[in-house]
Amino acid sequence: MTFDLTRRMMLGALPALGVAGVAGAQTPLPKPGERIFQPGEEFTPSLDTWLDLYGRPVAKVMLNGKGPFSFMVDTGSTVTVIAQRHLATIGAPVVGNVMVAGTTGMAETPMALVNEFEAGAAKKKSVQVAVLPDNGVANIDGILGADMFAGKRLLFNIARKTVAIEGSRHPIYVSPKSAMRIRNGLLAEIDGRIGKVQCKLMLDTGAQNCIANLELSKALLNAHPRLVRLDNVKVFGVTGHVLTGQFIALPQVETRSFYVEDATAVALDAPIFHQWGLTKEPAMIVGMNLLSRLSSFVLDYGAKSFDAKLFAEMIARNMVGMG
Repeated sequence: MTFDLTRRMMLGALPALGVAGVAGAQTPLPKPGERIFQPGEEFTPSLDTWLDLYGRPVAKVMLNGKGPFSFMVDTGSTVTVIAQRHLATIGAPVVGNVMVAGTTGMAETPMALVNEFEAGAAKKKSVQVAVLPDNGVANIDGILGADMFAGKRLLFNIARKTVAIEGSRHPIYVSPKSAMRIRNGLLAEIDGRIGKVQCKLMLDTGAQNCIANLELSKALLNAHPRLVRLDNVKVFGVTGHVLTGQFIALPQVETRSFYVEDATAVALDAPIFHQWGLTKEPAMIVGMNLLSRLSSFVLDYGAKSFDAKLFAEMIARNMVGMG
């Protein structure tokens, strides 16, 4: 099967200009080659959100009674992050350091204490957040990580540009169609197939674009040798690292909940795959260039379930309703 470089596919190559999301926080000392920066209630609301420059969901957040600030809702991040420029404004003291793992690498950053963290109608007190240099989160004020919505149910409505964070429904039975795993305690993972290749898919609303590991790239090359590929695509990470990978025009991406054609990815030997233990089997970080093709999707961390609806399904229902 061959693909032409459609406008949609070329837009999928935008990680060359983009920023990869934050994935997690740890406390060990940095390893050789890692970059170190020096320091200079429950969620149950419907958040006032929109999509940022790169198509990622963003929520309005109040910090210590000040704001609103624009925080990206990032299911691929296990830690909440704030831009360094806002510490003085909100009066958040630095209380230590934390190791932040992004898609492209790791960095030790300051850790600040926010006395009151408010998103929509919900509040949470004494929240520890990682602090990133301003250039790492230049287009947003911070990142709302999975540590803030662990065990909850997230409803992303792409058509309406809203996100709702609710209590988990904890059903007695979850259909195999909706089954979702939680990797490393916080990361949403489902099974999928890309063309003829079975793979693991990490659902990451903080990533602009899909990132394939090298095993998936090799498997696709064997199964679909005529796929369009472009070399020397750069991915810039929030931790300050830059990696070079290969753009791939993917065959059909299929899960038990949805299928999408004309998707794209960048194949990288990204450090985050090593951290997640996903270097020996085909795997892909599913970014918003693919997720935004859905009309809506739901991640229930408590029930370990994922459901999605395509825009085509919504249009079909509307046509039936119109008679």
